[in-house]
Amino acid sequence: MGLKRIIGLLIFLGLATACLIYLRSKNTIPPRLRISTWSNYFPDSVIQDFTSKTGIKVELSYISSNEELFAKLKAGATGLDIVQPSDYMVRQMKSLSMLSKLDPTLLPNLIHLDDYYRHLSYDLKNEYSVPFTWGTSGIAVNTAKVQLNETEVSWELLLNSSYPRQTSLLDDMREVFSAVLFLNHLSPNTRDLDNLVKAKQQISQIKNHVLMFNSESKPLLLKEEVYIAHIFSSDAVQAQAENPAIRYFIPREGGLIWTDNFAIPVSSQHKLQAHTFINYFLSPEHALETVRQSHLATPNREVKDLLPLEEKNNPNIYPPKEVFKKLFFLEDIGDTLPLMNRMWTELKS
Repeated sequence: MGLKRIIGLLIFLGLATACLIYLRSKNTIPPRLRISTWSNYFPDSVIQDFTSKTGIKVELSYISSNEELFAKLKAGATGLDIVQPSDYMVRQMKSLSMLSKLDPTLLPNLIHLDDYYRHLSYDLKNEYSVPFTWGTSGIAVNTAKVQLNETEVSWELLLNSSYPRQTSLLDDMREVFSAVLFLNHLSPNTRDLDNLVKAKQQISQIKNHVLMFNSESKPLLLKEEVYIAHIFSSDAVQAQAENPAIRYFIPREGGLIWTDNFAIPVSSQHKLQAHTFINYFLSPEHALETVRQSHLATPNREVKDLLPLEEKNNPNIYPPKEVFKKLFFLEDIGDTLPLMNRMWTELKS
């Protein structure tokens, strides 16, 4: 064999070996999970612990509303492996085949979910979603700045605020319409067009007086740029932990209850690792750490049993039965939804 042929063969073998090593390394490096979530849910420490224990790196991005998440997926956004839609949005995404069916054999920690959260109407058997946390929507008030009768808080306090330039509303269509509908003693799930038109007119008047529509009102409350905020309970509890003068109220007319859920988009390229992440945060050990750091309400019955009494009995996180009776889930409103979407677009323009 000539020298040139020997050299050529050695080069070929070297390239082949390098290629094989490269391919093997590609197959052994865990993928980076891309997760679209709500702010203030996953402290850095719990994500770091997940990565150290599984080798799977995580990249978080944040949404401010369900409609924003829906629009991203509907427009063909790819690269997301886990999303966190709320209850009514799970129903909508399921109907449009946007979510992948979950494999229960990869989620053995589902057994820790309280039975109530395993049979919710929007996904009766947890086929497409798993509740991660739940909460309510109401009003946060800086009581050092605003005097009020705490036993008689109404949606009037928010929607006809005495401090309009220090008042914010959620930047969320269904939430804002619901607040006005509650004030008018109507169902947040009404399909009556006349009532919705009236609600739109009220919102149109309100928007010119309040400071802003913003779903991230916690920092505004803490900076005292806002005294009265339309807010999710989880954000309000976190704000109160830093400033005890901030109090959270579910108005006497009633409020919304919601769940935020783990779900896997059909476009995910890392479904196995996505199941690993979901199952990890269903375990009592890891769910407890997340719940305690972020002051979240848990659907995990074992985690709730492990909480200190002051957290377990906190009415802002776990409302008492008499308040619970006044809470409503947002439901599918069918053909009324596009009409509400159009109204919201006109209001925000």
